[in-house]
This record gives sequence, structure tokens and C-alpha cells, in this order.
Amino acid sequence: MTTILDLPDEIRLLIGKELPKKSIYTLIRVCRSFYSSFIPCIWSDLSLTNLNKSTVITADQVRLNAHRIETISFPTTLSKDYYAITYPCLHTLWMLAFYLDGSDDDHLQVQLQEKIDFLRRHPFLRKLNYQQKDTLSMEFWEVVATELAQLEDLMFMGVVEQDAVDAFWRTCERVQNLHLMDVTFHPASMPILSTRSFRRLRDLTINKYSWEESLPRRMWPVHLLERAKESENLKRLEWSVRDIDFPVQLVLDAFEKNCWRELCELSIGGVACSDQDVAMVLRSLTSRRLTDFELSSGRFGPLIYSCLKEMYFGHLRDLRLGQAPGVTSGMVQEIMTECVHLVNLEAPYIFVRSIATASKSWGCLKLEKLVVYIASQAGDEADWDGRAFEQIARLKRVRTLGLQGDPDGLSFVDDEDSRSQDIMYMQTLDLRLPSSRTMLESCNNGGSGDIRGWSSLLQLREFSFDGDRQWMGVDELEWMTEHWKDLTCISGNFRAAVGIASSDRLKQLLNQHGIRHYEDV
Repeated sequence: MTTILDLPDEIRLLIGKELPKKSIYTLIRVCRSFYSSFIPCIWSDLSLTNLNKSTVITADQVRLNAHRIETISFPTTLSKDYYAITYPCLHTLWMLAFYLDGSDDDHLQVQLQEKIDFLRRHPFLRKLNYQQKDTLSMEFWEVVATELAQLEDLMFMGVVEQDAVDAFWRTCERVQNLHLMDVTFHPASMPILSTRSFRRLRDLTINKYSWEESLPRRMWPVHLLERAKESENLKRLEWSVRDIDFPVQLVLDAFEKNCWRELCELSIGGVACSDQDVAMVLRSLTSRRLTDFELSSGRFGPLIYSCLKEMYFGHLRDLRLGQAPGVTSGMVQEIMTECVHLVNLEAPYIFVRSIATASKSWGCLKLEKLVVYIASQAGDEADWDGRAFEQIARLKRVRTLGLQGDPDGLSFVDDEDSRSQDIMYMQTLDLRLPSSRTMLESCNNGGSGDIRGWSSLLQLREFSFDGDRQWMGVDELEWMTEHWKDLTCISGNFRAAVGIASSDRLKQLLNQHGIRHYEDV
């Protein structure tokens, strides 16, 4: 019988790429053979963003393993020693800002010329994500535009000065995936793009968050989207610009001219669009299929929902509605029942009543990420919670489960089932173990089922709960660490952990299992 010990390193590496880091760390401690096979998986994707200087990976350690590194993240706190290393297999570079205070002594340790020299030594980069706060020179963009011959992905946040504009847009024109995140041009009235075509684009993201009312509207996002009409292979479009309306007519004109025949992923945010406008865009989609849709601002109205239901329920894999007003519990229940290809769903809430009284079970068994607040109402029957526990237990592929609710209850305002209730006191699933319920029975309404019903969620890696309404403590955390072996992150306040002893035990368990914990603000 063949075992993993009999497999060649090439096959073990393929297995390692599918495993979480915690599992790989366990394997390399088992035997020398596993160590030699899986240690490349540890170093292939390296993040140097730890601000705790006592645990930072040294430049000497990185240099010894540089031949294994394929993806690396450089924060502003990094010294020039790391930039002096050559990484033969590097294809993805993240240059991010993790400092909290721009006046910190660790702010921007490396000179711009050292960054330029680093790029010149790594001409095979395919992905570059630059979000540090220094102003880049024309030479930087010339190097990116001319010497990174294989560059496919560019994500940029920052300032583009006048002398660098041409080189910047030549870089953007070359890539397939372009994400512009809060880009500022100096001067603001700078002309743009009349000779650029962006024919290679497959993924275009235009996000702009900041806006000073004293300045004129900067229309380059609209001009860029106009030029991007020539992108025959555009598959994904994301628009979230704070001071400019989503250009509905421009998009409709593009569809009318049979542009963007491959477009099937759409994210709309920024200035709110009407229900009618978004529905028109969805109905006019040239590809006639929509696999990914996000509405991060504006109202999710009946016209949008009807369009999704009639045309795209059979295609949707990723649906993100966040806290969009207009989403009702009945809509979310129907989505989870009928959209059988869903992999990611983010919705404001769903009532236990909708789950328990439905004639059909959830059909979205391929879900890997579910973010939704599960709300209990006054008058719910005692065994209805158990039905909700059962439905979640069937989602055996889920890796991220988020159960935190809107603290202000604003997402409930349009749901007729909640208007007669005080939403501030609306409850949710009681996850506590029976031993904890006897001590804190007043904290939740109670009901059938508890967190033990989710022992089937073996792939769960990220879990968030509502720290105000879901009281849990040490017992529940011990259960999680025992059954969810791949868990790496928990968000929520363990309010039932009272006293120094309980607090210390919580920290011990989290540290022992390498789990990051974020408390509600």
C-alpha cells in the first residue's frame, strides 16, 4: 500500500500548496523526510510584516532561503539589507505600509533608489503591489514599464507626479490586471490617456476613497473606463469612486456596442446608484452570465433582486451584499436555497424563522465563505435554532464563517418581519456549551443546538462571532481548538471569560494553537 512517505517530493509539494501553514508546521516536526519536502512551502510565500522586532525574520535567514521565495511582502519598516538580497524565483512583490504613525523612526527606512535597483535585479516579476506613501519618480515607472517584461498584475496606491504620468500609464497599459486604489495625480487637471488602448486588460479596479470638497472632481476614472472599452478580454470590473457617479450610460453604451463580451464579474460602490440603474446594467450584460456581483453602496432593491433571480442564480459563485439596505431575510434564504454554485456569500442577516420554516434545505453546499448575522426573533419556537445549526453543519467546505451583526441594526429597517421589534435587543444563535449555559442563562434566549453541532466544519480557518450577543468563554475556545484543527483566526469578545485565570487560559490556548484573536471594537 502506497503512503505519503512513498511519494516523490514533487507530489508532496503539490499537496503542501493545498495545506494551511499550521498543518505544514506539524508535518515538518514529524520526520526528517517531511522536513525536506515541505520546508519550501513555508518559505515560498514570505511576509516580513511583523512589527515585533524580537520575532522578526532576519536578513541572514532570508538570504539562506532566498532561492525558495516566490512571493514576498516588504513593509516600510524593512531595512535595506533585505533589498540587497536577490530572489531567483520571485514573481510577486508586495510593498505595503504597516506603520501607524508617519513620524515613527521606522517609517520608510529604504531610499527610493534602492527600490529601483531591487526591481532591476528582478526583471521576471509578474505581480507588483505598491502601497507605500513615498512619491515615486519617473525613473521608477520607467523601470516598471520597460524592464519588468513579464508584469501581469499591478496594484497601486499613491501619488503620480506630472513628469511620471506617461511612464505610469504605459505601465498600466501593459498589464492584464490593474487595480488603482486611491491614486492621486499632480496637478489635478492633468490630461490623460487619449492614445492608450488597454487592450490587454482582464481585471480593472478603480477605487478612490478620499475627496476634498475644495478641489474639482477628478474625472480620470471615467476617462480610463472609456479607454478600457477596447479591452476585448475584460472579465472583471470594480468601481468604487467616492465623488463620481458610477458611469451607467457609459457602461450601457459599451454593452450596446458589444464591448466586454467576457465581463462576468461586477462590483459597484462609491456614490449610490439607483435600483433601476443597477438592474439595467445587469440586464444589459453582454456575456449574459454573472458569476461575481458586489453592491457595496446604495440600495439593493427589488429590481436588482428580480434580475439576479431570473437571469443569474444558476451562474453566481460570489455574491457580496454587505450591509446593503433592502436585502431581506427571505431574499437571503432563497439565495442560499437556489444558488447551488455559490462559493462566497456576504449578506447582512437572515432570520432563524426563515431557515426553520423553509420548504427546502440550503443548496449552496459548495460555500467556502459565509458572512451573515443569524437573528432570532420574539416568538420563535424553541427548536428552530436547531434547524439553523443543522443547515450550517452541512456546509462542510466552509473555511470562513462570519456571524457578526450590524451593531446599529440599520440593515433591518426594510424588513417587515422586524419592524415591530426592537432590533437592538434581537438575539442570535446561542453557541455556548451546556456547561456554560447553566452559569450565564440570562445572556441569551437559549434554544436547541450549540457549537458542538459544527464539528463537521473540518476546514474552518477563520471564525467570527457577535461578542455582544453570543457569549462564549474558555470552554468554547477549548472545543474550537480541539475540533477545528486548521483554525488560524478568531474575531469576537469572549465575554464569558471572567477573571484573571480565565483570561490567562484564553491567551494560552490562542498562543499554543497559533490563532490570531481580534476583539470587537
